[in-house]
Amino acid sequence: MKNLLTQAFAVAFALTSLASCNKDENKATVAPSAPLSLTASTNTVVLTQLNDANNAITYNWNAVSFAMSGTDATKAPAATYQVQIAKTADGFGYPAVFDAGTNLTKTITVSDLNKGLNAIGIATQTAVPVYARVVAVVGTDTYTFASAPVTLTATAYPACLPPNADTWALVGPAGLGWPSGGASEDGVPLTWNCALQAYTARTTLNAGEFKFRKDKAWTVNLGGAGNLTQGVALAHNGPNLSIATTGVYTVKLTVSGSGTSTTGNVTVTP
Repeated sequence: MKNLLTQAFAVAFALTSLASCNKDENKATVAPSAPLSLTASTNTVVLTQLNDANNAITYNWNAVSFAMSGTDATKAPAATYQVQIAKTADGFGYPAVFDAGTNLTKTITVSDLNKGLNAIGIATQTAVPVYARVVAVVGTDTYTFASAPVTLTATAYPACLPPNADTWALVGPAGLGWPSGGASEDGVPLTWNCALQAYTARTTLNAGEFKFRKDKAWTVNLGGAGNLTQGVALAHNGPNLSIATTGVYTVKLTVSGSGTSTTGNVTVTP
């Protein structure tokens, strides 16, 4: 009886081992058709918050197809791509990631690139080297294949919150017209600029009048009179300001005080 049990266990073990071996041999593997190669439109970027809507850099890479072997060889894997940026060439464990889908190019705006750099600990306004690579992600098992890294010298700006939760916008014909609807309607938004400690915008303005208002309401609004390029003192319910010629301008608004005691200063320069 003992010999029969021993033989039964041996047969069972052999069958299990054979099934395991067959499974390992049939496991699908993925192989790229060629190495990935990444190129960039520039190797130096200087990011400023006033230009956050502009394009900072464009990356391009070659198309790579993939072949699978094993039992899943009939399943053609679709590759998607990511541009990854990290502080060191061999330290891509926690990179900034910019998804490109199935495209072979990725343009990154100043704002998005700066957010990515801030996320990996680069926020000082000094030039530092970082490293970019493109990664192809394949199949449901997320096989990944990466290009060799390329160097980018980047100057980022620190992201910070405004001193309070207020929002400011330029309203009037110089911008998008006078708001006539509810609180959801407003003019040209201004963004808090950490470096300048002011609300700023770089935008096209029409020839015409404008004012500033807080939190999408007329409860607090600022206006004044004077030479915009030299700076105009603003007061609550002050007179409308005016742009003489349509063009692209930098608007810099500083505010102080609260409620109807709010005052400010604005410069508008080409």
